[in-house]
Amino acid sequence: MLKNTIAVYGTIAKFFHWLMAVLIIAMFIIAFTMINIPISHFSDVLFNLHKATGLLIFGLLILRLAWRSINKTPKLPPSIPLWQRQLAKFNITALYLLMAAMPLTGFFMSTLSDHTISFYGIFTIPALADNQQLSQFFAKAHEILAYLLIASFTLHVIGAFYHPVLQRMWILSKNKVK
Repeated sequence: MLKNTIAVYGTIAKFFHWLMAVLIIAMFIIAFTMINIPISHFSDVLFNLHKATGLLIFGLLILRLAWRSINKTPKLPPSIPLWQRQLAKFNITALYLLMAAMPLTGFFMSTLSDHTISFYGIFTIPALADNQQLSQFFAKAHEILAYLLIASFTLHVIGAFYHPVLQRMWILSKNKVK
């Protein structure tokens, strides 16, 4: 089943969800590593990988939002209290906004500090300017947004385990709700 139903997510939504979840977790691991090791060829490789993957996540986000716009979204069970359903909806919105803001702030941080961005060696985005003050603004925003994304991501995972809704998005599920 490719499309969502009122009860469960379809294969395409699940693919986007889990691919982006894995990429975001990988991005945090790469970021933590690259900022905590000495400057070297390896750290340069990690920075380039981080930037390229940020662009990939942004592209996947656009595709995911397009798919979401033409698909119904499964509803949370009515057994979940209204305030928790509203919190879940708010958190999903926050996740989408943060998934967009993170690559954008990273892009501007890099390109405004006179650095190009290579997309896995396929193409290169040129630097926009050499404006260290503006670049530092986006760097600070990128850092703050990273903490907010970690918090929102964590809340999302806790909510999925707290309520019996994980099977709706689990990649191996048979797309049937009991």
